[in-house]
Amino acid sequence: MDTLRRVADRVAERFPADLERIRDYLRMPSVSATGEGVRAVAEATGAWIEGAGGSFELVETPGHPLVLGELPGPAGAPRLLRYGMYDVQPAQEPDWTSPPFAAEVRDLPGVGPAVVARGSANSKSCLACFFLAVEVLRELDAMPLEVVLMIEGEEELGSPNLAAAVRSRAGDLTAEGAFDLDLTAGLDGQPELILGCKGLCDLELVAEAGDWGGPAIDLHSSEQAWIASPVWALVQALATLTGPGEEILVDGLDGGPGPGEGDRRLLAELAAGFDPAEHLREARAARYRLAGGPAELLEALLFRPTMNISGIAAGYVGPGGKTIVPSRAVARVDIRLVGGDPEAAAAAVRRHLADHGFGHVRVNLLDAYPWAKAPPGNRSEVAMRASYQAMGRTTLPYPLAPWCAPYYVFDRILGLPWASGGLGHAAGAHGPDEYATLAGLEEHIVGAAAFLLAYADLPR
Repeated sequence: MDTLRRVADRVAERFPADLERIRDYLRMPSVSATGEGVRAVAEATGAWIEGAGGSFELVETPGHPLVLGELPGPAGAPRLLRYGMYDVQPAQEPDWTSPPFAAEVRDLPGVGPAVVARGSANSKSCLACFFLAVEVLRELDAMPLEVVLMIEGEEELGSPNLAAAVRSRAGDLTAEGAFDLDLTAGLDGQPELILGCKGLCDLELVAEAGDWGGPAIDLHSSEQAWIASPVWALVQALATLTGPGEEILVDGLDGGPGPGEGDRRLLAELAAGFDPAEHLREARAARYRLAGGPAELLEALLFRPTMNISGIAAGYVGPGGKTIVPSRAVARVDIRLVGGDPEAAAAAVRRHLADHGFGHVRVNLLDAYPWAKAPPGNRSEVAMRASYQAMGRTTLPYPLAPWCAPYYVFDRILGLPWASGGLGHAAGAHGPDEYATLAGLEEHIVGAAAFLLAYADLPR
């Protein structure tokens, strides 16, 4: 605690200047979807590593480079692996109230002073904060352990080349545990603790003309009397995937074994601080489609697979009386997986549609993420909890998060126990006016140092 107090004091002294360094980093676009600025930011990330006393190399992939780095620690100290990302989403939304790569500091209503920028919440600002934490620890001669870094530039693309790169460099990524840090706290300041995440199977379903029927070009709607509609084919195919309560009807997608004893303890802890009515207000929804209290709702959110229609496109919906039989209809369907793998899920959907007479609806697998699960009670979790406690914060533990991240490389490729979390508030990822609060950034720097110190202090 004495070291942590010295860290907090030094972070506060440095923060005005360090904030400008964070803003400079955010001003550099690194849009993986277009490639804009990606290599320059990969190099800039390496410069952060060197500034924190470490070394790095850029590992070339078929896509954007992976940054591998090392931050040395005392001889014989624990060695941890940290995952991170330096890429960001595009920022083409028209609703930004300041330029997305200007990194302006603004006083946001109900939030307070914040940096508004693409990457401020997800996740370049917290990456910079981590390196600042290491810089401060080195200043105080208190860097407690060694960290090997794996920072990718394709997370927003679904990490298509990460697994192969990790397998090829597994010998350089040896560690006793792994972690990731982010700005996970809400406005109340209470941070999350993530010990798993669902997998993703993102599908494109296409109905268009073929031997089964349908027009090869858009057709006057009077012809629907005797020529089949690809739109109806798609809609009816989609309707077979779930029941009236949106329960999944595809064999093989009924989920994994469910929460274990350790998971249930975490669920009970999480449910104690969960307000279902408040979440409905945040989601701007009138009601849940499921019955039950906080524990039942959270178990469904975290441990039940989902089948969601993200969008449907076909035909004409503009002004006037244009009536046609569209020649093509497309839907995007994303499945959040609990157990299993995305390729098997896509195959299950294909079999289901064929069995129900819709084999002519094509199913293309777009993005795929395997699921990930860390053992409850592992040392990374214990250290994360200890760091929260040292900072006066209450833990919100998620045994399985409902979203996706490439943490499967920790447990399913490298065989490492892990945890993810982090102090500080940010919001608006993937949308306009993404932000991170100034107070949250400062707290995140101290919290990152607190995690490293807590891990090194665990009994060996």
